[in-house]
Amino acid sequence: MNNEEYLEILNNPDSWFEQAFAQKMVADKLLVDVIMNKNFINGLKDAHNMSKFIALWANALFHYGLGIENGLKGVIIKNKPELINFEVSGDDVILRDIGGKAGKSHDLYSLSYRAGILDRSLHLFKTDFDKKHVKNVLQSLSDMIKWAARYPIPKTLSKMFQVENNVPIICVYGFHILDVIEPIYCYFKSLIKSNNDFDEDYLEKFLDSSITDEEKKRNE
Repeated sequence: MNNEEYLEILNNPDSWFEQAFAQKMVADKLLVDVIMNKNFINGLKDAHNMSKFIALWANALFHYGLGIENGLKGVIIKNKPELINFEVSGDDVILRDIGGKAGKSHDLYSLSYRAGILDRSLHLFKTDFDKKHVKNVLQSLSDMIKWAARYPIPKTLSKMFQVENNVPIICVYGFHILDVIEPIYCYFKSLIKSNNDFDEDYLEKFLDSSITDEEKKRNE
């Protein structure tokens, strides 16, 4: 890859959106094919051990978080290209950051502000509580990217994210997180110019087919 090719990918928002949905696909498949698999769930019940579930769910959240980070950078590249910081040095291109410090530190909440997706005009989140919920989810996903899905402890105890008191823990660490991140991924999808296989929602297809199967059973 030469400088020109590198810069073409860097400045193409679809490259980042494609990576966002590739990461989401990995997370969806972990969730659908493993975590929600009946044999796996029954095995957990028999063993009375949730460590495997926690490890798999943390890794699914890790990929959801990476997907959001890529998508947010895609939004910045599309709408605020002046926030791309890179340096060309001879035959090399050095990408400093996209979106400032937030883009280097995996801080999804700060990066979402830089990208403008929390702007009221987008109507992604309707109430102040929704925004507080989103803040806690994004901060939790940032933890998953930085350390929680990779290491047993963070570098320092002060770096460990704490859920705000008036936000239910289940809304940040449970399956309800999927309802929170869905509008974000839908927004990414609305910005994609090119059609690609990664923007297909694997989880949505699974849930739709599950509902259809349940309806068939009831009608039999």
